[in-house]
Amino acid sequence: MGDRNDEAFGYAEFGKWYDAYRVAMLEPGLDRAMDALQQELNDSLSDRDLARIRSVSGRVKSKRRTWRKVNQQRYRGQFVTVDNIPDIIDDLVGIRLTCTNLRDLEMVQAALENLPPSASKKRPLSLDLASERDYVDAPKESGYRGWHVNLGVALEGLPVTIELQVRTLLQDSWGELTHEDTYSKAGELPPLVEVLSARMADLLATLDDIAEDLRNELDRIDEAIVAEPAAVIGTDVVESGAETLTSGPGADAVDLVVERWRALDRPLELSSLAWALQHEFGAEVSDDWFGFRTFKRFLNYAVPDGEITGGPQAYLLPANGSVEVSEALGYASESTSETIDSIVPDEAQELRRIDRGFPLIETEQWHRIYVQLAEAWRRHGGGPSSTRMLNQITRSARDRARAAGEPLSRRHLDHVAKTVFAASGAEHPLPAEEIGDVFAAAVLQRMAELRIVDAHNAARRTVIARWLLG
Repeated sequence: MGDRNDEAFGYAEFGKWYDAYRVAMLEPGLDRAMDALQQELNDSLSDRDLARIRSVSGRVKSKRRTWRKVNQQRYRGQFVTVDNIPDIIDDLVGIRLTCTNLRDLEMVQAALENLPPSASKKRPLSLDLASERDYVDAPKESGYRGWHVNLGVALEGLPVTIELQVRTLLQDSWGELTHEDTYSKAGELPPLVEVLSARMADLLATLDDIAEDLRNELDRIDEAIVAEPAAVIGTDVVESGAETLTSGPGADAVDLVVERWRALDRPLELSSLAWALQHEFGAEVSDDWFGFRTFKRFLNYAVPDGEITGGPQAYLLPANGSVEVSEALGYASESTSETIDSIVPDEAQELRRIDRGFPLIETEQWHRIYVQLAEAWRRHGGGPSSTRMLNQITRSARDRARAAGEPLSRRHLDHVAKTVFAASGAEHPLPAEEIGDVFAAAVLQRMAELRIVDAHNAARRTVIARWLLG
């Protein structure tokens, strides 16, 4: 690599600029972005979801690697002075977040999508959706997969751009095994290396799909742990053999539940609360839940005045009996399109604040989800619903949508399919229109149970239904 950029400046001038800019902007910018990102994740995700983020690390691009990038052919003629290097090269600062599997990668995407387009004192981290590069749905020719997007912070009123890379454990392993981040980009890879790297990437992508299926099954088990007919709630707990808990782990567990309940500003998913107890006191507590046999009986003892919603995805409502509505309600589409064809209702955004898996998408995308699920279900055929059946249908729907050039998130497909299967109990394929109707009815019921919308507010229910159905 030479020591001169042909059109703008030499290495000596660049080096002097880099040393000063790194100390003044890049390193402080990285520190601020790391802190702000962690805070954003802490505010958005449950303890159970946070545990699925395996590592978050950051780096400032070295002087030699920055100089090498400045001299790449694609940047020729773009630099006027060294001062506009940060305007053109957007990965001088980078953060890599590694999570367990594809579902968790999408969980991180969902947690960040409501970041503002510019940083402020209240929200120090911003998101540039136009910079998104989705190498999960559209892998690089090398086989690399991951999700990239630019974040931003401000120092003394000046912006610092940070490239965020989010990968699954298997995607990150591929990068390490093939030296994706350190192999010279200047020369061509040997053909055999290209072939083997691509084959390994495809195999690991298949394993990621299997890992996602496993995650779905584990989630089903978590939901089964807390599942119990609503009629059982409120029954006399004396029959369980645990009249009172005055000391020991059971009493500590009661204190933990009461503390969490009183601090709630939004409904808490029961499976998340059960996970927290298992994490604190050991997985074996679910064998008999401190003598109460079931989780809900124990919960009824711990917070007898607590209110629990019905349905397969049950929640514990806040102690004050109301949901604190977010001050920042407004449009938050998962689409990167600049043209907004349909507005996401405020109630949907509040549901998303409670359930991070609930999609915030445009009406046209809802329609495509219903159509692809209906076709995948028709091809699969009928039969009792199961986790395996759901996984096969959603994978098929995702693959068909991708092949048609209109990719759909498997997380969104899973959410709709699980809701429809649970609400309808159908053992035969449903047409797209009926899938939409069942899903919309289930969403409206959840919103009513969570006190997001009054069951008798016909006007708002109509607005929500139109968003879901068109």
